[in-house]
Amino acid sequence: MSAGRKKVLLAEHEAGIAEIIQYLLKAWDYDTVTISKGAEVLDAVRHEQPDIIIIDWSLPDMDGLKVSKLLKEDFLTAHIPVIILIDKKQIRKKMLEIEQGVDDYIANPPDPIDLEVRMELALRRTSHQLYANALTKLPGNKQIEKAIHSRMEEKKLYSVAYYDIDNFKSFNDKYGYMKGDSVIRHVAYIISTIVKRYGNPHDFVGHIGGDDFVVVTTPERDRLIASESILAFNRAIPFHYSKEDREITYIVAKDRRGNMVNTPLMSISIAIANNRHFPIKNMVELMETITEIKHYLKTLPGSNFLVNRRQAEQRIFINQPVEPERGDIKKEERFKHKPLGQILLESQIITPEQLELALNKHWSTGQKIGQSIIGLGIASPGDIARALESQFNVPHFDIRDLSENGELKEIMSKVSFDVMRDYGAIPVRKDKNILRLAMLDPKNMEAMAKIRSLTGCTIAPAFVLESEFNEILERIIKKADKGL
Repeated sequence: MSAGRKKVLLAEHEAGIAEIIQYLLKAWDYDTVTISKGAEVLDAVRHEQPDIIIIDWSLPDMDGLKVSKLLKEDFLTAHIPVIILIDKKQIRKKMLEIEQGVDDYIANPPDPIDLEVRMELALRRTSHQLYANALTKLPGNKQIEKAIHSRMEEKKLYSVAYYDIDNFKSFNDKYGYMKGDSVIRHVAYIISTIVKRYGNPHDFVGHIGGDDFVVVTTPERDRLIASESILAFNRAIPFHYSKEDREITYIVAKDRRGNMVNTPLMSISIAIANNRHFPIKNMVELMETITEIKHYLKTLPGSNFLVNRRQAEQRIFINQPVEPERGDIKKEERFKHKPLGQILLESQIITPEQLELALNKHWSTGQKIGQSIIGLGIASPGDIARALESQFNVPHFDIRDLSENGELKEIMSKVSFDVMRDYGAIPVRKDKNILRLAMLDPKNMEAMAKIRSLTGCTIAPAFVLESEFNEILERIIKKADKGL
């Protein structure tokens, strides 16, 4: 893909129409990603981050209008303009659905001039919108207010969590605004990923601006989301600092009065207000409650969250522990988990500039950092595999060692392909009662427990890269289709 050019995701199953549109888009200087199934659109959008999406309403596996609505309901993709290609006879019949989840529509097959004009207008409207934050692409203030107001009007239980990064200004002053922007993008990625993993389907994440974020969820999920966010933040954020600053756990920076002081590494404070135990009448009352909690959290060291319950506040503090110094323990052992990028950097396989490039792609697309590095041509799959062996402390599975014995075939009958996909784990070798799993995340205890319950075997994990996982699964599916 060329830098500076707009990217289009085209979802079209008719080969002839797809070929014509691809030709037009290339002539108009767009980069194009084309798929033919509606079920693939959501994943493709998150990985490719297109500037605009064109969807055929009559995709064979999934209604294109339904796909568009799902995109607009997801806070990570709602800002991307969607144009629907629809049969002229269906426009009047589908008008209500079009209004609910589409930015524009055009008759299919499209008139070239009409399509070009509509795409330009859609992109121009998007570039002029102030709804999404330019740095993180998360919804901005207007959409945050809309999300909160809608829950107030529905009179349902809801929680609003206000995230604020502590000591961010000191970091920004010392390391510069570009490093500061990287922290903001990383935190946006952490919060979005945690909410997707532990929240409800219609939970909301917004970026107020600067180092302030908002999550709208429900009372039964707010504590889990907050605690997991803090754990992920505390584990990853120290690696934005230099090794020297990580070791001493502070930086020397100016305070508001201009005095040089020792400022702790960044932490995060999460103030949560929900209407479980008392009503919140309006936005003013909500913000007063959150502000009061936030001021209290700022007096505490480390990362914490607090849930307001009026008379009985529930205070939960999750500080990053500082172990007492012992002569036989090096300071860097406090940070036992090292991100893949950090391992590659310390091994001098990649440069800091290359890591920054890969991380920005990782945070903006959701693509695994290893795949981002490989895709950018920064390091080889072998480099990634060796680094992951160090990180996971488990062996890398070589696809050439894929077993084909009868015992494994019996195991395969007990573990469905859907389970393999959902849990990112494939049985690849069986030796007596020990079952080797090729896993995307060999620390995924839930996946190991699931397959152990299905097979009754003792699990021995190994890791594979995403491309290797897909190749192994494809081989197994093809063999199953042939009855082998």
